[in-house]
Amino acid sequence: MQQKGVQGPVRQNQRLTEEIKATILELGADIVGVAPVERLKNAPKGNRPVDYMPDAKNVISFGSHLADGILDVWGEYSQPGKTISPYLFYGYGLVNLELGRIANVVAKRLEYQGYKSLMFPPTWPISSYRWLGLREGDERADFSHRHAAVAAGLGELGFNGLVLTPNFGPRVRLNSIITNAPLVPSPMYEGPELCQPERCDYLCVKGCPAQALHLDKTREVDIGERHFKYTHNDIYRCFYGVWGMVKGSGSIGGVEIPPGPGSEEQFFEALKQRHPDDQKMISLWGIICGNFCGRCLHQCPANIYARERVKSQKRRKG
Repeated sequence: MQQKGVQGPVRQNQRLTEEIKATILELGADIVGVAPVERLKNAPKGNRPVDYMPDAKNVISFGSHLADGILDVWGEYSQPGKTISPYLFYGYGLVNLELGRIANVVAKRLEYQGYKSLMFPPTWPISSYRWLGLREGDERADFSHRHAAVAAGLGELGFNGLVLTPNFGPRVRLNSIITNAPLVPSPMYEGPELCQPERCDYLCVKGCPAQALHLDKTREVDIGERHFKYTHNDIYRCFYGVWGMVKGSGSIGGVEIPPGPGSEEQFFEALKQRHPDDQKMISLWGIICGNFCGRCLHQCPANIYARERVKSQKRRKG
């Protein structure tokens, strides 16, 4: 009888975990995992799951694959057969709304079963509300979906700072649900290395139109038992690409970025010089339009390397 009493809650937790994962996939996500909050104990103070929900036990991380076609066609209007419009909608605006819808549905289902949940926006300026008010350190989101995804076993951090997944490389968007539900954790990714910067010759750094990424300036972080090192992203230089203000980011116009580290003052001054057509695409469509740039994601070959490895494994088995 005692053994049954021990196994009963375990089976219940397993059933709940499988039910929630299945629901997330049925609602349209492509990958899902669960991270115990302890794996994120090294997150900045104030941005950890337990800082927002003291009784939090787990973080559910899930992602949506960005179709290869919309990323492969991304390019400047002057390039034959290239356009940024599919990515703006299907690769950014729409998919983020879909991820928010999934989080909202699943969080309420957990609530109906007696468990509390908390969700953050997948992206957009509102996700950095605390930093915008406190201005402590470099700009960051209220909660890092990327770090949660790594903690939940969906992949690893690449040198570009993006989550690289075994099946899709960086071609995913992510969202998270913090909950006190007693879920069963997923193992962290321990497969072959997904980031191979020596092979691609640091394409993310060299291809950045705003020169926001660096080879010699890096960040380090511990997630669970794993240690990651990735490039520092000069966020204000990056904003020139995100907002379509520099050539190579999909911008129709393009402004000059002053040399040296980016600054908030320079960025907002440059906004006044933005081409009217670039301004029109942002102001008329708002959150649906999304992010102009993303070359560190589009050009990263991690998804190709991963598929090559799968094909190689199949050939060896054959």
